[in-house]
Amino acid sequence: MEEKSFRRKIGWFQFICCLLVIWNHAGNAELFLGETAVGHPLWAFQNGAALEVVRVSIPCFLMLSGYLFYRNFTWQDLAGKWKRRVTSLLIPYLVWNLFYYFGYLIASHVPYVNAIVNRWDLTFSLSGLIRGALLYEANPVFWFMFQLLLLTVLAPVLYLAMENAVVGIFWLGMLIWGIVSGVRLPWLNLDALTYYSIAAFSALHGRSFAESVWDKYRGVLGAELLVLGAVLAAEYYLYGRIPPIVFSRCLVPVGMWLLVDERWLGERKPFMECTFFVYAFHFLPVRLISKLAAKAFPGNVWVAAVLYLLMPLVGYTLCWQVAKLLKRFAPRVWRVISGGR
Repeated sequence: MEEKSFRRKIGWFQFICCLLVIWNHAGNAELFLGETAVGHPLWAFQNGAALEVVRVSIPCFLMLSGYLFYRNFTWQDLAGKWKRRVTSLLIPYLVWNLFYYFGYLIASHVPYVNAIVNRWDLTFSLSGLIRGALLYEANPVFWFMFQLLLLTVLAPVLYLAMENAVVGIFWLGMLIWGIVSGVRLPWLNLDALTYYSIAAFSALHGRSFAESVWDKYRGVLGAELLVLGAVLAAEYYLYGRIPPIVFSRCLVPVGMWLLVDERWLGERKPFMECTFFVYAFHFLPVRLISKLAAKAFPGNVWVAAVLYLLMPLVGYTLCWQVAKLLKRFAPRVWRVISGGR
């Protein structure tokens, strides 16, 4: 496919994944129903089939990131890519973590607000500040960013492991063995490493296939991968085995990519291009709206269900409005917190 079509498709996938991330944090059954939530049909829906659909967003994000990082990659590109990631990943990561840390810390001492925030565990200390900044202690949503930073630092190791196709296949086989064997790595999530490595290998050795113009055969293959992914996800929920869900989340993003014809996708609109900011900021408005609604309509299942279904639209719209204000009135702040995007 042409470069323009490729970039447009990437942008659409990032936008859709961003909506799914919002939906992932829109679960509200426990807020509306309290202790009776577990076992209720609304809770079962939000934490069952719907949750599995929305959680494909993070593996998809990781695969998109890995593919873009290693697309056209050479050793000469490494320093430049690292330098750009300081602006686009590291600085925003630290700034947002500090924002959440001090925001929750201050809010936890404000009457009435502290009951909504519910972060009584936060007390200021130097060690807490360091953990908050480096280990996203007050901003659990950024576990994905932490993994992405580690994967970026490991770029030379990953490139050595996959520069040669045969060695790369062996590397992917080792990762699959690690997942099946239940291997745990310090700091780095093996699942994230697997998703990222599969995409990186595709960028290095399968680009002609990954970026081919869509045809019906790609569509059929994509649909088959989605069905297989659904079967593996069902096996996980039925029997509780971890490897099937990891393999499912490897297959589903690939299946989606193959299934979607890039010619179906229109040009991206401006509101679709602030996905990083939405990812970083959305948790606050989404949880605040859910908590306030639960206080206003306690026990109301219908309000909870409608709010849950509409939250991707509501949450993204609110974040977009905040983004527009920042772009207009605080452009320097915007450049920092958006990673220069």
